[in-house]
Amino acid sequence: MKVLKTKSKLVGCVTGLVIITLLGWTYYRLNLQWIPAGYVGIRFNARSGADRSKVYEPQAYFTGPFEQFYLYPTRIQNAVYTQDPSAGESKSADGILITTNDTANTTFDVSVIYRIDKGDVFRAFDTFGPIPIETIQSQHIRRAVREESSVVGNQYDVYALMGPKRVEASLKLSDRLKGKLAAKGITIIQAMILNAYPSQDLVTKIHNNVNSVTGVQIATLNQQIATMQNQINVVNAQATQEAQRITGAGTVAKSLDIIDLELAEEAAKKWDGSLSRVEGGSNKTIILNGSNLFGGNGKK
Repeated sequence: MKVLKTKSKLVGCVTGLVIITLLGWTYYRLNLQWIPAGYVGIRFNARSGADRSKVYEPQAYFTGPFEQFYLYPTRIQNAVYTQDPSAGESKSADGILITTNDTANTTFDVSVIYRIDKGDVFRAFDTFGPIPIETIQSQHIRRAVREESSVVGNQYDVYALMGPKRVEASLKLSDRLKGKLAAKGITIIQAMILNAYPSQDLVTKIHNNVNSVTGVQIATLNQQIATMQNQINVVNAQATQEAQRITGAGTVAKSLDIIDLELAEEAAKKWDGSLSRVEGGSNKTIILNGSNLFGGNGKK
């Protein structure tokens, strides 16, 4: 009986030890927090605050009670504030409304490329407090983008901001965001003003302007075509007149030649082979035929 009791106690101890080990392992695993590649972290305790002894590199860390890590991206992030509810970080329409100097209020998609340098992590933490980077991006960075976009947008009319001046305005927005957010621990790399979502009134006004410009261009082209056609008609008339002159001159010359040939042919038919006698005298050319030279019979 003693042996059985001893075995039962041993089995119970082993079983308890296994259970405690499994519970301990499960607790450990459940309290592991990974810092992924491209991020760094700050250990934060709800009772004692942030651990400022170091910035934690990417790997797995055990977190005790009331502890968690706040992660900050050291790799490049792209915050897209778009009116398209199927795109961007927030699955809702959160485009940036920009007021231009012609008092037009137009929503634009804006993209902001940023990151947080390792040396600025505690500055970002002190600025925004113990909140996730997703909240910083969707609220604080977006607020800065909205404010600075209004400042930049007020330098252009809506047509310029939607068209040829968009790149220039994006560069100005980048510079303003860099200055504003660098003090808060966020490094802005580039900001870009993208698609516009004009109101219906603005769309109608754009169409009217396009039609007006197109009508002017068509009228100008028609005038140019008419001028060119007049020039062509003048050239054609001059060419026709010159052709007629050349043809007439050629016909007259040809007619005189034909008359000369006809007279020569008529004379040749009437000639009997003898040259006419020519009486001698001063300043006269005498033409003699063979009969004159040889006694009239052509013999020596």
